[in-house]
Amino acid sequence: MPQPVPAQIEAEVIAALKTLSSRPIEPTLASDLIVDLGFDSVRVLEVIAELEDRFDVSIPLNDLPLTRTVAQVVALVTALVDGRVNA
Repeated sequence: MPQPVPAQIEAEVIAALKTLSSRPIEPTLASDLIVDLGFDSVRVLEVIAELEDRFDVSIPLNDLPLTRTVAQVVALVTALVDGRVNA
């Protein structure tokens, strides 16, 4: 399977957010998961689990407090995917 490029990762992250949201949302890279999108801690964990499944990565829970925006989530997933490819 070819590795996803950052644009594909961004699209997949946004799709996961839309799927797991309890209300209609249009996430942007600047959207804050909690403030703008209304996700609670449980929903954020659901997003993390979904992204781990979609990209076959393990997202460290220690990184979550520093990951508030969609752009930060995309950057984290991209770094994990790149790390897996380069490992």
